[in-house]
Amino acid sequence: MSTESRLGRPRPDRSGATLTTLQRATVVSLVALCAAVAVGLGLTARDDPPSPAWPPGRQSTSCQNVKIFTGQVDSPYNRFARVLRTRLQAAPEHWDVEVVTTGGSAENIYHLEEQQYRTCSLALAQLSTTVDAGSAIHQFSPQRGGHLVDGLRTLGPAHDDLLHVIVRAPGTSPPGTGADVRTFADLCDRAIAAGQQNSGTRQIGDVLLHVGLPSSGCRPRLEDGSIDDGLRLLVAGAVDAVFWAGGAGTERIRTELASGAKLQVLDLGQFRDAIAANWEEVYHPPGRYFPGTVFPPGHLGPRDYPGMTDVDTVSLPNGVLAHERADPALVRRATADLFADPAEYERALWGDNPAGRRVPDALTVYESPLFCYVPLHPAAAEYYRLRFDRGPDCGR
Repeated sequence: MSTESRLGRPRPDRSGATLTTLQRATVVSLVALCAAVAVGLGLTARDDPPSPAWPPGRQSTSCQNVKIFTGQVDSPYNRFARVLRTRLQAAPEHWDVEVVTTGGSAENIYHLEEQQYRTCSLALAQLSTTVDAGSAIHQFSPQRGGHLVDGLRTLGPAHDDLLHVIVRAPGTSPPGTGADVRTFADLCDRAIAAGQQNSGTRQIGDVLLHVGLPSSGCRPRLEDGSIDDGLRLLVAGAVDAVFWAGGAGTERIRTELASGAKLQVLDLGQFRDAIAANWEEVYHPPGRYFPGTVFPPGHLGPRDYPGMTDVDTVSLPNGVLAHERADPALVRRATADLFADPAEYERALWGDNPAGRRVPDALTVYESPLFCYVPLHPAAAEYYRLRFDRGPDCGR
């Protein structure tokens, strides 16, 4: 459904109230005007850019070289960023853009606060991890060697990650590796490849362990490493599960399956409410709480991973980030490029896309409380105000 169609209906705001009659009439009038212009210009894209064109022409910029901090080689972050790089390099500002491989969300966030990267860099990260950085909790806690990261801002949504717990299919474990893992509870005292220390995978995995396993008498052994490391250890029988927070149909997993590995993803749907309750427990008491769905439901199945069964899981929204001091011209251009042609991002992420997955559209910033926890960069906010005549209300 198009962005404009969704705006044309009464929608609950975050307090549960619907738009007022006057607001609704204003929105409908604007939509009708935009539709008439679109028809006159022959625009038929799923997510047409606002009119007048934004940002306009060549902008004055303080950047020549731009970095986009992503994730592991050929990860979904990396693939998404390569599309964005191509678009920024083709922009009239003529930036030279480098896609930088990293360990994941936390590393990307730490890079953005570094003095040499604040002005001319962007990053992809899980938005819940970004909230943690601004609150100095979980892996950003000083007790765990981390620290508070100030000045983080969003440009808009990227694709959603899905939480995976990958195990060997029943009956395929090497001799001496113990009983099959059929449910998450079976991991109580087993070895788990839990992701790299500063990754969003590790953070959400820690939450899953907290809510999904007994608090006493249960001590799984956690191994650090990339998704490549984890899958290699899993197939060899050195670990019993791999945690992965990544885009559905992650190519590295599909490659392992194509080579003959017998793998299965555990059903995690039963833990979504507990993960959401943990979020409220952490964020509500300090008074920095915005109502809404932080972790939407997710699904994985054979169209993502041939041969695997259908399971429910948890979605982990991602965003494109910048520092509050980032070059406004770069932020404006990148924000517009997020929504110019969604299908190009979808092809990069999912190839022929057998599961029919979609990247989020611009209205996501109004529907997810994560864009209140991590506010829009002022130059990005221009896009949403021009297009929709308002920014996220965040309970105001």
